[in-house]
Amino acid sequence: MENSGYTLVNGKYILKSGTDFQRFSKITLTFNSSSVDVQIENIAVTSKYDPDPALDEELEKYKSVVDGKMDEVLGEFSVDLDGRFASIRTQETNLGNFICDIMLSATHSDVALLNSGTLRSDRIHPKGPFTMRDLVTILPMMDSLLVVSISGEQLHKALENGVSQYPKLEGRFPQVSGMTFAFDPTKPPGKRVDPQYIKIGDEYLDFSQQYRLVTKAYLCQGKDGYDSLKNCETLMTEEECPELCTIVQNHFHAIKILTGAVQHKTNHRQSLLCLSRRHSAVRVLEEVGKFQVHKSTDHRDVTDSHQTLPAIVDEVEKVQCRLQPKVEGRILIMTEEVHSKLEMERNDFCNCKVAIIYETDGETIPVM
Repeated sequence: MENSGYTLVNGKYILKSGTDFQRFSKITLTFNSSSVDVQIENIAVTSKYDPDPALDEELEKYKSVVDGKMDEVLGEFSVDLDGRFASIRTQETNLGNFICDIMLSATHSDVALLNSGTLRSDRIHPKGPFTMRDLVTILPMMDSLLVVSISGEQLHKALENGVSQYPKLEGRFPQVSGMTFAFDPTKPPGKRVDPQYIKIGDEYLDFSQQYRLVTKAYLCQGKDGYDSLKNCETLMTEEECPELCTIVQNHFHAIKILTGAVQHKTNHRQSLLCLSRRHSAVRVLEEVGKFQVHKSTDHRDVTDSHQTLPAIVDEVEKVQCRLQPKVEGRILIMTEEVHSKLEMERNDFCNCKVAIIYETDGETIPVM
């Protein structure tokens, strides 16, 4: 449906005038004896229209209060955030990664999936102070979250739907965390995502396995074409999950607690680290010899060269305080070069025997 037109659904006229108060429609209905003539004038909201003095006076009462809250600095980014529709509705962006990573860590999920239409700013947010006004521009709506149990097969179908309308700037295009995948836009919708190259954390997708997915309640109703999410078992309800804008604010507050910027009566705060990344991060740190995981949590057993797992997690969390999200290759467009790379990675994964260290009472056992 075009902004300047209407569509007829089940005998009813439906009109969309635009978004973000940039346009409105003047509709004239002329009733004839046997039909209704519909005339629509699409009007852009510009400075040529004078403000309403009475409304301006009434709004002035609240302006100082709102401005004070909106100008609150939540944090400071060292990189620009890309929220342009042309980017975020067709590809992975650092803004999408930032929001989805918070969803993942705040709910202790395996995977986060968000429809890009949720992110409304349609602009690049320059590095530097990030205010409440910036956040509300990005997330102007009250978006409820759900955590559900989803099979690998259902997750694959969700991704197929997410990229089905590419390259249209559709709000269903996904932003994700805890997973990577590639899609081939030259193939027909529904056959664009090869499931053998989908990874959940460090493992490849298993159709029969259940994953813990955090997403919007809106998508679990089958909206934006996400029918595969409708029948998933609910693990955390809307009442149990924080609202999306709230968990982002909590994320900034947790950073201030961790860095000592604010005083807090307890050590309780929202986690800054995605659970699906914790073990990967620990392995990387061990490999470079920076840390060694100790079983004991007794501080008497910790030496300068050995830190407990909580201490390592705390160290990795401090990296998140830098506020420099980036594009990481979570969503790739399939080309011959990308296909060769993904095939090589999968073959290496299948051929490798990875030693996993887990602990039992009294000893550490290597499992091949």
